[in-house]
Amino acid sequence: MNKEFTHSIETFVIPAWQEIPEIGLYLDQVARYINSFLAEFEEMKVTPSMISNYAKQKLISRVNKKTYTRQQIATLILVVLFKNVTSIDHIRTFLQLMEQQNMETETVYEQFRSILLSTTSRSENVFRQSADDELLSAIAIALTKKMYVEKAFEAMKA
Repeated sequence: MNKEFTHSIETFVIPAWQEIPEIGLYLDQVARYINSFLAEFEEMKVTPSMISNYAKQKLISRVNKKTYTRQQIATLILVVLFKNVTSIDHIRTFLQLMEQQNMETETVYEQFRSILLSTTSRSENVFRQSADDELLSAIAIALTKKMYVEKAFEAMKA
């Protein structure tokens, strides 16, 4: 792989749960916050209208007083990343399954973050996750591969 563009993949990281603002953020602030770590991947960025649409589609819980909580922001981060590799309908199904199984957003978010860190850092570890982690692992791997393809096409254009 070309070192010039793989660096942006290898250093890609989403904030840890505790790094996500706990105080409520307004719509424009949420979009700026999410886009701050997607700076290297322009095609993945989110707009305030996209976030509003995700809320209307009930992919996140109802917004209270026009501010978004840590849980809602974490869910939006997952939605924004997942939509690059799967459909909104599949994401909705995943989120509904999380709710049905009483899975905490924090737990799922941190599991995905950990898997994503492993894949983007090109870890040589063989994935040996439990069945519960298989879906998150597959999405993280697919996302990393998509990031590579995007950077490879950028390099070809240059």
